[in-house]
Amino acid sequence: MKSPVSFLFAGGATGGHLFPGIAVAETLSEVADRIGFVGTGTDLERDEVTSRGYDFFSVPAISTTDLRRRPLRSLVGAWVSFRQALEVVGQFGPTAVIGLGGFASVPTVLAAKRLGVPVTLLEQNVIPGRATRWLSRRAERVCLAYEETQSALPLSGTCRWTGNPVRNSSPIGQQDTGKPLLLVLGGSQGSRSLNAAVPAALSMIEAAGGPWDVVHQCGAGDVEEVQLAYRSAGWNARVTPFLDNPPQWLARAELVVARAGATTLAEIACEGVAVVLVPFPFATDDHQRANAEWYVNRGAARMVQETTGVTALAAELADEVGGLLRSESSRQSLAAAIRQLGRPEATSAVVSVVSEVAGIDLFGLKSS
Repeated sequence: MKSPVSFLFAGGATGGHLFPGIAVAETLSEVADRIGFVGTGTDLERDEVTSRGYDFFSVPAISTTDLRRRPLRSLVGAWVSFRQALEVVGQFGPTAVIGLGGFASVPTVLAAKRLGVPVTLLEQNVIPGRATRWLSRRAERVCLAYEETQSALPLSGTCRWTGNPVRNSSPIGQQDTGKPLLLVLGGSQGSRSLNAAVPAALSMIEAAGGPWDVVHQCGAGDVEEVQLAYRSAGWNARVTPFLDNPPQWLARAELVVARAGATTLAEIACEGVAVVLVPFPFATDDHQRANAEWYVNRGAARMVQETTGVTALAAELADEVGGLLRSESSRQSLAAAIRQLGRPEATSAVVSVVSEVAGIDLFGLKSS
């Protein structure tokens, strides 16, 4: 009788960390007896995980900001989180733990190492996060979305360049109106700057090469305000707080305006869509700008930096987006360039690393 195979994913407080884990879990679920996720308890985490039939456990996590502001209380909280994570890992009994990055992954990864469970980390950004830099010394392997990231980690010999796993997509079909689609992605939490600047930018654009559909993912709480902004700009738009499966919309899109989160970029690259990137200016270590520049430097994206407020951002977006709306050849050139940088095989590559770390032939189990 074979031993049960189970995997526990650590982290995922935001979509950028969670969705690569879900992509890997979808493949591992074909051979695993049980899959679980440990997160901080957000609605996004709980809903996305449990809707797929995976177990979900909530463990509070302490950020570096918490440690700086309230060091004593945070240290006590970190110890409590570690003890809770020890209990979760001990009871779950995973074959291996996969850390998804961010401070939310720290307690569970540390608990796994205390209990002798092998760990694989996923690092999605060009500049590795602080959690990855710290935990990489303890992990058996670190899977990188970008080869250049290896030089920023202390034990480069444990790194494997796999790409960033993305979810599967399928055509939208009945929702295709025949018009080209401009897709605005603010990330899983939305972007108030894009919510204000994109409708304002479109109000400045005239004769943009014919009618376009607009779908704008704006985050919770701003839907009515953003809808009103589009109506005032004279553009019809579908405004939604969240997109269940962005790759489905990317498969139809002609042009994207987006933040430069790693998972968003990986999905755009795999679908091969022209994109204007607006990095979040307050991201830790300015990692979104580094992500965006990686693509811009390869002729695969345009970038507008948010530096002096929404009015200036809207004017710059009007210039970049307006030019691309009018020029199909420019869109096609960007789309072809970014498609060359996509790594649709990333999920399989990560599963291979997890298989190596766990000491089992997952692909053999799948075929047996």
